[in-house]
Amino acid sequence: MRLAKAWRRCERGAAAIEFAMAAPLLIVFHLGTVEVVQALEAHRRIAHVAGALADLTAQEQSVSPGDLNDILAAGALLVTPFSTSQLGERITSFTADANGVVKQDWSVSQNWTLAGDPSLPAGYLQANESVIVADASYTFASLFGMVLPKSMTMLKHAYLRPRISTQVTRATS
Repeated sequence: MRLAKAWRRCERGAAAIEFAMAAPLLIVFHLGTVEVVQALEAHRRIAHVAGALADLTAQEQSVSPGDLNDILAAGALLVTPFSTSQLGERITSFTADANGVVKQDWSVSQNWTLAGDPSLPAGYLQANESVIVADASYTFASLFGMVLPKSMTMLKHAYLRPRISTQVTRATS
């Protein structure tokens, strides 16, 4: 009986037991934080890619296929250190005619896998206006899959008006 009372009062292993109970929770919090921070960084980079694609294109009066390839390559550089194989890029030019009817002038993409055609928000263009739309998508794969889904697709759009002309044309060669 005296041995049972002494054992109940003994607290020598309490810290080890508390650590064993808290450690898995702390590890999950730590790994979850890593996942969330990486997803936020990927999201930031994808937004930057979309903005850069639109900006580089809108600075030109006319773009050749070589120019567009260089612009798309620049977008892929901006996503580093994330994998470029998961990056989709698309650049599109839209123009509204004198009646305000919007049409797509040209579009180029690289590794674009998402369904749907490029589009503009309703009422974005007025008559005789033009805009460059750049879309960037990225399929983010979570490292651990503990907090976030194993895979999620991020999509960003950027809209910029041509800077030195009323429309950015696409040269054939």
